[in-house]
Amino acid sequence: MQAEKLAVNSDISIFDTEPDSSLYQHKLQLDKVRDELMKFGLSSNQAKVFIYLSKCGPKKASDIFKALDLPRTETYGILNGLQSRGIITAEFSTPVIYAALPLRDTLEALVNAEKEKINILAKRESKLVELWNEIPTGIAEGRTTRREQLQMLQGNPQIHSKARQMVESAKEEIRIFCTLKDLSSFYHSDLIDMLSSSVADVKFIISPATMIPSFARKINKRRIRLMPNTKTENQCFVVKDSEVLIFLRNASFAPNNVFAIWTDSKTLAESMTLLFDCCWEKSDTIH
Repeated sequence: MQAEKLAVNSDISIFDTEPDSSLYQHKLQLDKVRDELMKFGLSSNQAKVFIYLSKCGPKKASDIFKALDLPRTETYGILNGLQSRGIITAEFSTPVIYAALPLRDTLEALVNAEKEKINILAKRESKLVELWNEIPTGIAEGRTTRREQLQMLQGNPQIHSKARQMVESAKEEIRIFCTLKDLSSFYHSDLIDMLSSSVADVKFIISPATMIPSFARKINKRRIRLMPNTKTENQCFVVKDSEVLIFLRNASFAPNNVFAIWTDSKTLAESMTLLFDCCWEKSDTIH
């Protein structure tokens, strides 16, 4: 069944009708079709030309740029582009007559073209990965020394995610100085369970505190010490091997306002470990 053709006055663009025109409703529908065709990779004017040829039948280039109010040179470029996509044909005549393929054939051609692009990219993916892996680490940037990193984190989800990464990758030791509020926050993010099963040497200092909460009793009490006489409740940090997570705003703040910095600075990690060890010596053991 042939597509219905629009009877259009040659002086009126089917995409530029007035609201009181009999073609206005068609114009709204054609705008929607144009927008959908653009999702298949056509430009706005390419879609307009295709729709015009589909609904108004084969036309000369002069008919097209007059009906759609397009620049003459741009119209020829559009027609060449649509031909290269295989969705319009050109009749060998003088002047040349252009015609559109049926919509289903057009969509199939556009979809197949995109699939082919994806297939080409998929084939190039393995070659790129292979080439990338052949380049030794550090050669691309010419670095000969390791550079320390710094990361700022805000909100419990981001901070706890980083803390879990530290615990999962810990090989030697984990040192945690925190308040009861911080410990509770760690518990609700499953960090306590992870720490209790960690292969690393884990130690806690809870400050200020006179007893440990029930949820933390699964941790060996020899790994926990208390500092009951500390006046502040805003100190919290985690040291893992050569990484450190320092809370600038700890669990005494709202969850979305908690703020911490993470770094793999070996010097800072060693300094925080020394601070922890000093506090450990002055803390109370649990009997």
